[in-house]
Amino acid sequence: MAIDQLASDDFERAINKAFWRKVISWLTGERNTLLPFDEVRQRIPLKGQHSLGLRQVPLRQIVGSVGRYQDFDRAFLPVHDRTKDRWINIDAAYLREEYLPPVELIKMGEVYFVKDGNHRVSVARQRGQEFIDAYVTEIEIPVPLTPETDLEDLARKQAYAAFLEKTGLDRLRPSANLEANTPGQYAVLLDHIAFHQWALGQKLGREVAFEEAVTSWYDRVYWPLVEAVRQRDLLKSFPGMTETDLYVWLVKYQWHLSLAYRDDETPDDISSDEAKDEAARQLAEEAPQPLARKLANLVKHSDWMEQLILRQEREQFMAQTRLAETRPQARIETSLPGQYDRLLDHIAAHRWYMGEQRGAEVPLDEAAASWYDHAYLPLVEIIREQGILDNFPDRTEADLYLWLIEYREALCEFYRSEISLEDAAEQFLEEHSPANHQRPARKKRHRGQLLDERPEE
Repeated sequence: MAIDQLASDDFERAINKAFWRKVISWLTGERNTLLPFDEVRQRIPLKGQHSLGLRQVPLRQIVGSVGRYQDFDRAFLPVHDRTKDRWINIDAAYLREEYLPPVELIKMGEVYFVKDGNHRVSVARQRGQEFIDAYVTEIEIPVPLTPETDLEDLARKQAYAAFLEKTGLDRLRPSANLEANTPGQYAVLLDHIAFHQWALGQKLGREVAFEEAVTSWYDRVYWPLVEAVRQRDLLKSFPGMTETDLYVWLVKYQWHLSLAYRDDETPDDISSDEAKDEAARQLAEEAPQPLARKLANLVKHSDWMEQLILRQEREQFMAQTRLAETRPQARIETSLPGQYDRLLDHIAAHRWYMGEQRGAEVPLDEAAASWYDHAYLPLVEIIREQGILDNFPDRTEADLYLWLIEYREALCEFYRSEISLEDAAEQFLEEHSPANHQRPARKKRHRGQLLDERPEE
């Protein structure tokens, strides 16, 4: 009788604990319900199952039930009286130190669901046990489930599972974790992969299989950016966000930053701070406001994002043009994002002229090599002979090549006559040299000003 009374008192204490846990969950919004196995199974695709045999399982990882998920809370405390008799009998057996058979569990990820033995699990947790003997069947799934997963998480898990099923990344890169907490991110990732597939096909001159594009995108685009996020421990500043969430935002920032730089035409127009401010403003418009502004503020006050963009753009440029193979001595580097696209435009124009002269299409790598020999290198040699780069220590020969080409075009249009590269370079240096800018009597003329000042016919 004394044991039965102790067990009854234990139940009353357990159900009172469950009541107060429910109140606290209402006030704090914390999860307090068990995961229903059937709902998880419907949302998450199953890849197979196998028996793990008899195991000792941590009780804190048992957070779901196959059929009794409404009878207990997240801590497996009883939530109503209809479980009372069974619960008291199990507790009394514990008090008498009677043998109780192992429970039966289903394992998915790091989460366990009770198939048989809900009351035994409940009593064991109430008595402060850390482990319980269980026969375990493991169901393999493509996405991670943890004891912190709740019903609201399942929709995101379902979306992630669909993404993995489409891309095969769980098979192609088993260690990859691309979970996102922000809705809609997987559609964005698929767009990125599709664009990468197209760009890779353009670069290789052939059709690229989707699986090849997926691995190339992960290795060359996604992972370098995530690695930068880890090196700078950015996630610490963005609680509730994942690496994939930050990747999507940073790619948007990269894009806007490249556009901001690409619009610049002369050294006087280029302002790194203005470009970063514009990119940050665009990011804040497209992403959730408070955190997006915080991220934009972090990256615009550092140079690592620009350096990452430059490295990626240069790799793509050299691979697409094959200049590393055809002209291994070439050292084409820009100091500003977006400039390699302008170089590609120059190569495209040179390729068109070659095709017109030849009467046949010219391969891109051949056109790039010809452009390097007959357009780029001659102007770079003038830059070197006149020592122009000495006046722009933070810029590169490729930067000056682009500026000089556009400056020469403006001069030719202004004077309505051909201007030699040498003369254009000399006047460019006179116009834009930082030393000359210190002369108060000097009046600079930008390209637009040159055209405005053009003499009447």
